[in-house]
Amino acid sequence: MDKDLTQGHVIQKIVQLALPIIGTSFMQLAYSFTDMLWVGKLGSEAVAAVGTSGFFLHLGWALVSIVLVGCGISVSQAIGKKDESKAKFLSINALVGVISITAIYVFIIQIAHEYFVGFFDLNNIQTEQMAFSYLRWSSVGLFFLFISRLFSGISNARGDSKLPFKIASIGIVVNIVLDPIFIFVLDFGVVGAAWATILAQILVATLYWQKRSLAFLGKRSTWNLSFLPIQKMIKLGFPPSTQYIIFSLVAIVMGKIVSGFGSDAIAAQKIGLQIESMTFMTIGGINGAILSFTGQNFGAKLYHRVRQGFNAGIKVAFVFGGVMTALFLLFPESMVRWFVNDPETVTIGANYLRIVGLSQIFMCIDMISTGVINGIGKTKLPASSNIVMILIRIPLALWLSQPQNFGVNGIWMAILISSVLRGLINTSIYLYLKTKLLPIIKTQKTTTLIAEV
Repeated sequence: MDKDLTQGHVIQKIVQLALPIIGTSFMQLAYSFTDMLWVGKLGSEAVAAVGTSGFFLHLGWALVSIVLVGCGISVSQAIGKKDESKAKFLSINALVGVISITAIYVFIIQIAHEYFVGFFDLNNIQTEQMAFSYLRWSSVGLFFLFISRLFSGISNARGDSKLPFKIASIGIVVNIVLDPIFIFVLDFGVVGAAWATILAQILVATLYWQKRSLAFLGKRSTWNLSFLPIQKMIKLGFPPSTQYIIFSLVAIVMGKIVSGFGSDAIAAQKIGLQIESMTFMTIGGINGAILSFTGQNFGAKLYHRVRQGFNAGIKVAFVFGGVMTALFLLFPESMVRWFVNDPETVTIGANYLRIVGLSQIFMCIDMISTGVINGIGKTKLPASSNIVMILIRIPLALWLSQPQNFGVNGIWMAILISSVLRGLINTSIYLYLKTKLLPIIKTQKTTTLIAEV
C-alpha cells in the first residue's frame, strides 16, 4: 500500500517509513551477527576464518545488487504506471538474472577458494582450512539469500515493507536455534555455522516463494524470458551498485593489509565491523526513508518539506551518532568480549572501536545528506565523492600502518579520516544544491520555496 509523504508531521512520517526498513536490515545483519557470536567461542582463528570468507561473500552480493537495484527501480515504476503485467515480466527475468550471476560466482568460488583465501597470506594452516570450508559451503547459500533479497526488493517496490520483516524474523530465529546445535552439539565448528545459515536461508526463500511467487511472477505458463529486460536492469542498477562493488574490493585490499598483523587483527576487524554495523543499519533505514520522503516532496514541489526533512534527519544523525560514539568510547572492551575473550583480539578490537567510533556522527550525517541528494535526483554527486573517499583508504592505510607510524591502528585511522571527509563533503554538496534548487522567497503570510528545475 503506497504511502503519501507529502502531508503530515515530517519526523513522524520519516520514522514510520524507516522502522520496517531498519527492522529488515537488522534481521539480515543478525545472520552474520549470530554466527559471529557463536563462532567467537571457538577462538580468534575461527573468527578470522569467517571474517576472511565474509569479504568474498559480500562481493557476491555487490555483484548481484546490479540486478537487484535495477529490478527495484523498474518494478516500482511499472507499479506506479499500473502496469502489472510488465512488473511481473521484469520480476521473472530479474530472477533469472540473479540466479545466473550467482551460479557463475559460486562456481568461481568452488574452484578458486584456495586462491581467494590465500590472497590474505594468513600464515596459519588451521585458519586457512576453516576459511576454505566456510567459504565453499556459505557460497552455496548465496542462491537462497539472493533470491530472498530479490523478493524483498520487489515487495518494497510494491509498497509492502512489512512482509520482508516478518519472513526475515522467522529466518533469524531458526538460525539462532540451529547455530549452537550445529557448531557445538554436532561439533561441526565453523562449517556448522554455514550450514545453520543455509538452512535458515532455504526456509526464508521457500516462504517467499509460497507466499509471493504467483503475485510477483505470475503463472508459470505466462512466463516470458528475455535478455533485454535483464540488460536494461543491469544498465539501470550499475551506477549505484558501482559503489558497493568498489567498496567490497577496497574492503578485500584493506583486509589484506590487516592480515599482515596476524589472525588476531583480522578477527578484531571482523568483530569491529559487526558492532559498527549497528550504526550503519539503523541510519541506513533512515537514509531509505529520507530518500523516499525527499523524492515525493521534491516531485510535489513542496521544497520547504525537503529542507525540513534534511533538518530532521540531521538531528537524528547527531543524536544517534553521538550515542554510538559514546558507547564505542566507553565500553569497547566489553563489546568485543561479546564475541571473544582472547586478550590480543580484545585489545585490537577495542582500539578499532575507539578510533572508528569518532566517525559515527559523520557517518550518520553522510547517510542523511546522501539520502536527500539522491531523492532530489542528483545521484552521481554523492556516488562520485563516496568512491573517491573509499579509494583513498588504501594509500592512507598503507602509510599510517607503517611501524614508524601507528601500526594496525593506522588502518583504523584511515577509515576514520575517509568517513569524516565523506560526511563533510556530502553535506557541502547538499548545501550547494539547496541554494541552486531550493531558493527561499518570503511572502507576507508564509515562506514558500520555489525552484526552477
